[in-house]
Amino acid sequence: MVLSEAQGCLQMARADLATAVESSDPARFREGAWGFWLQQAVEKGLKAYLHHLNVLPPRSHDLARLLRMLKNAGAAVDDFEELERLTDYAVQFRYEVDLPPLNLDRAVWNQKVTDFLDGVAEKLAN
Repeated sequence: MVLSEAQGCLQMARADLATAVESSDPARFREGAWGFWLQQAVEKGLKAYLHHLNVLPPRSHDLARLLRMLKNAGAAVDDFEELERLTDYAVQFRYEVDLPPLNLDRAVWNQKVTDFLDGVAEKLAN
């Protein structure tokens, strides 16, 4: 079976989320590593939704930008706007050693992203 662009992005997003969940133990994984995978899951989920709406997503890690594009395309994204906080993990936490951690509750944020991806999957199924 050949996946659509949207389905492929969603599949990769779920794999990234699984890696984030496996990286949730702060005693074993630094926040930046966990956050990177969580950010990637959101980014790919947003891009899956954009593809579903026939909007070509840009090559960007900026979650706020992707959310704005979805909103401009008529998608309801208000429930997920707080996910843009994860943008910092895309670049800054990977390359800048002295950034103060965001100290996000990993279980809570893993669930927020799970809920988001489940919502994207519902949109793709319709």
